[in-house]
Amino acid sequence: MKGFIATISLCIGLAISPAISAEIEIALTDNLIRVDTDFSGARITLFGAVTGVDNPQETVEIISVIRGPQTHFKIRQLERNKLIWMPGDSHQIENAPGLYLTNATKPISDIAPLPDQTNYQLGANHLSFVASSLPEEHESDDHEQLFAKAFLTAIGDRGLYRDVVGGVEFKKGALFTINVDLPANTPVGDYEVYVYLYRDGELLGRSSAQLAVNKVGIERQIYQLAHERPISYGVFCVALSLFSGWIASLAFRK
Repeated sequence: MKGFIATISLCIGLAISPAISAEIEIALTDNLIRVDTDFSGARITLFGAVTGVDNPQETVEIISVIRGPQTHFKIRQLERNKLIWMPGDSHQIENAPGLYLTNATKPISDIAPLPDQTNYQLGANHLSFVASSLPEEHESDDHEQLFAKAFLTAIGDRGLYRDVVGGVEFKKGALFTINVDLPANTPVGDYEVYVYLYRDGELLGRSSAQLAVNKVGIERQIYQLAHERPISYGVFCVALSLFSGWIASLAFRK
């Protein structure tokens, strides 16, 4: 009888014991990217591990997102004035990331359901930003959506927004790496890095890390002067222009 009770207790214990949940953890090879006059882009590597999943190479999908810093853009529509095309009114693009790069094992639309794409802003087409006209203008929502689409096209052509299928490579067991190429025009600032783990359209887990892109040397000093003391920076630029003009005039006299 005691053996029977012990067997029942063991079975109940196994039934109520929590299942091992899937988890994902990531880190960066370098959390700081240094930008100088010779900066022509950089490659960063995210490495991580998946736990709680059997055969992750065959059963799960991964999406990585690098975004930041928040930036304001202006975009103009060309308007035809007789035979000449001229820039039209300016529209503001607010709260948009200056850089947005994704890498995924498959197209994001084949990995994450639409609600997740919207909630987590997975993919450039699901970014949440404001495309608005200047205060004195009054445009329809359709017109603002047109400018938002034009903005995504223009900034994509500059390499600042990019959705890539690939770059995710599973190593031995549950280890993986993600290689991401930063363009030469990567904005300076703080970035957020996210990695999402999916299986059959279900989000199993996610992990995050921080990345900073900073100028170094004389470029950093000029950058800090321009942003922290703009008046002094303006005076310096005017003085430098006058000095350069004076030197040029002396050269031409000779």
